[in-house]
Amino acid sequence: MTQTSTARPAGDGRRIDPVDSGVPSPAVPRGGPARTGRSRRVLGLSRKRWGLFAFVVPALVVYLLMVIAPSLQSVQLSLTNWDGISPDYSYVGADNYTAMLTSGRFWNAVVNTLILGLGSAVIINVISLIVALLLDSLHHLQGFFRTAVYLPALVSPFIAATIWRYLLNYNFGFVNTLLRDLGLPEAARDWLGDSGIVVWVILFIICFTLGGNTTLIYLANLQSVPQELLEAARIDGANRAQVFANVTWPMLAGAVTVNMTLSMIAGWTIFDQVMVLTSGGPGFVSETMAFFIYRVGFGEYRAGFGSAAAVLLFLVVIVSTVAANAYMRKREIQS
Repeated sequence: MTQTSTARPAGDGRRIDPVDSGVPSPAVPRGGPARTGRSRRVLGLSRKRWGLFAFVVPALVVYLLMVIAPSLQSVQLSLTNWDGISPDYSYVGADNYTAMLTSGRFWNAVVNTLILGLGSAVIINVISLIVALLLDSLHHLQGFFRTAVYLPALVSPFIAATIWRYLLNYNFGFVNTLLRDLGLPEAARDWLGDSGIVVWVILFIICFTLGGNTTLIYLANLQSVPQELLEAARIDGANRAQVFANVTWPMLAGAVTVNMTLSMIAGWTIFDQVMVLTSGGPGFVSETMAFFIYRVGFGEYRAGFGSAAAVLLFLVVIVSTVAANAYMRKREIQS
């Protein structure tokens, strides 16, 4: 028969186990190990946070000095008549904003920005989704075609626009030369000099070169859709269109939100393509907001006026992006 006993404390605070040989064991203070371990964990987390913060500080300082501070200063300069060179300027209040809102050239740039920004965002996402669906259905050489689709995104917009500028040249460009060789000389156009079509030509070039990242995001999301849901829908008798509309499309809500947001931000700030292809011409027909700010601020030496345009563009980007993102997030939650 085994006899059990409990340890009794000694008078000096030590614990003596009668089963052992009477060797006292050290006393354990109440809550000591738990409290000490918790304190060490808190101290360790605090040190880690300060260490991570130390890594962030250099980049944060550079960002504050190079981005935030100039952006705040541009708000101040938008209330002045500064020419961008002279150290002296005077405050003119809201005169720059008033002059801008009554300028036909400014509103032309706004319309072009809407066409290129919203148009490219919608067209790029539609085409990218279709291409992603085709890539997802491939069983062979998917890696090769995925690389081929992504390659245009690796080319600088400046370089891509330069190539298109030569391709669309009226006299010796490949497009017009091909049309003449095919016996269609009347179809040859001054693609970058015709004020009626130049904005749409720029939209085509933008959509042709900026869809690689969007396609890969859609493809990654498509490949994460549970196959059990697709199989269950097919077993229930759903055709391909019904499977996409009721299973795949709701699962793509997150990717749609990300891609539309990024595409809209890129569309509002289009600059490189306009600079290389037309320099805003003919005249001011193809100017966008970003190019309008550059031309007015640096080309015409009206930095105060250009700063006012930059402030308005910033507000447009923030408001439109937040509103669109909120709407798409709501749809994502409902899906």
